[in-house]
Amino acid sequence: MAGGGGVIADILGWLRGMLTGDLGDTRRGKGNGRIDTRGVAIDEIADGEGPAWGTLSGLTAHRSDPRLLYAVADKDSPPARILEIDAHARPPRVVRQITITTPAEVERLDLEAVSIKRDGGFWLASEGGDFDEPANLLLECDAHGNVTATHRLPLTISHRVMDKGLEGIACVETGGTTRVYAALQGALAGDAINLTRIGALDPASGDWRFWHYPLDTARDGDPTGVSELLHLEGRRFAAIERDGKGGRNSIKWLTTFTLDGDGAPPDEQPPLVTKRIAFDLVPLFLDRDMKVEKEIEGLAVAADGQVYVINDNDSERASLLIRLGHADNVFG
Repeated sequence: MAGGGGVIADILGWLRGMLTGDLGDTRRGKGNGRIDTRGVAIDEIADGEGPAWGTLSGLTAHRSDPRLLYAVADKDSPPARILEIDAHARPPRVVRQITITTPAEVERLDLEAVSIKRDGGFWLASEGGDFDEPANLLLECDAHGNVTATHRLPLTISHRVMDKGLEGIACVETGGTTRVYAALQGALAGDAINLTRIGALDPASGDWRFWHYPLDTARDGDPTGVSELLHLEGRRFAAIERDGKGGRNSIKWLTTFTLDGDGAPPDEQPPLVTKRIAFDLVPLFLDRDMKVEKEIEGLAVAADGQVYVINDNDSERASLLIRLGHADNVFG
C-alpha cells in the first residue's frame, strides 16, 4: 500500500472539486500571488534498500539528477545515516543508505539536517542537549559518509542553548569560498523567547556570524520553531517554521528571508531578518482529508526545480514525501 494514500487522496480531492466547481484549488499567495495545488503529490516513501529506518529529519537534493534526494534519520532511528531516495519512483523509495563514520571523540549524533556539497559530500547538523551537553555539531563528510571535519558553536552561544539546538543547515559554495549556514530551532537562554538565530560559519577560519529570526506564537501560546534551512539564491533563504501540533489551526509554514549585511559576532546583538510566509502546508492535508502532520522536518529543491518536503513520523506513522511544485511558484 506504500504510496497508495497519495493517489487516493488526489482522487478524493478531484471529486470534491467536481462537486464544488473548484478544480484549481489555490493557496493564498505570499510570494507571487497564488499557488496552484493541482501539481501537489503526497506519497508514502517505500522502505527500499537496507536496514529499517524512520524519523526522517532533514532533506537535500542531488545537484544535477532530479530523481535523487537525500534525507537523514535522527537519533531515534540508529545508526546515523543518509538515505538516498528516488523521488521519481512510484512510490518514492530508498535506493541506498550511507552510514556516517565519525572520529572517536564524537560520542553521539542526533542528525537533524543535511546539505549536499559540490563534490558529492555532505554537511550535517547534529542537535545537542541542554547547554550543549552533548554538543551541537556541524560535520563535514565525504560521499561515503566519513566525517572529515567537525565544528562546534562558539562558546558564547553554545552555553546558552536550551533544548532546541541545531535544526537546519545550508552549504553555500561560491567560487573557492564555502559558507555553512545553520539554524537553531528556538531561542537561546537570555534572548527573547520569540527570537531564534541563523548562524554563518566560515569553515576555513572558524569565524561565526549571526542573525535573529522572528518566531510566531502557536495557539497554545508557545513560540514556533525553525526545523529546516534551505539556500535559494544569493543571500536569500527558505525555512520551515512550525509548531508541534496537528489540526487545522496548527502552523506549518515555508518562509523566505534575506540575510542582509555581515551579521553579528557571537557576543554582539544580531540584526533581525524580515521573513515572508511563502506557503502554508496545512490546507494541503485538510483538502485531502488527511491528518495534519505534526512534524514537517525536511525541505529541498531538486535539480529540476521541484520543491519537496518530508515529515518525521516518530516511528508511528507513514514517512511522506510531498512534492509542492516548482520553486518559482512556491517561493516567488
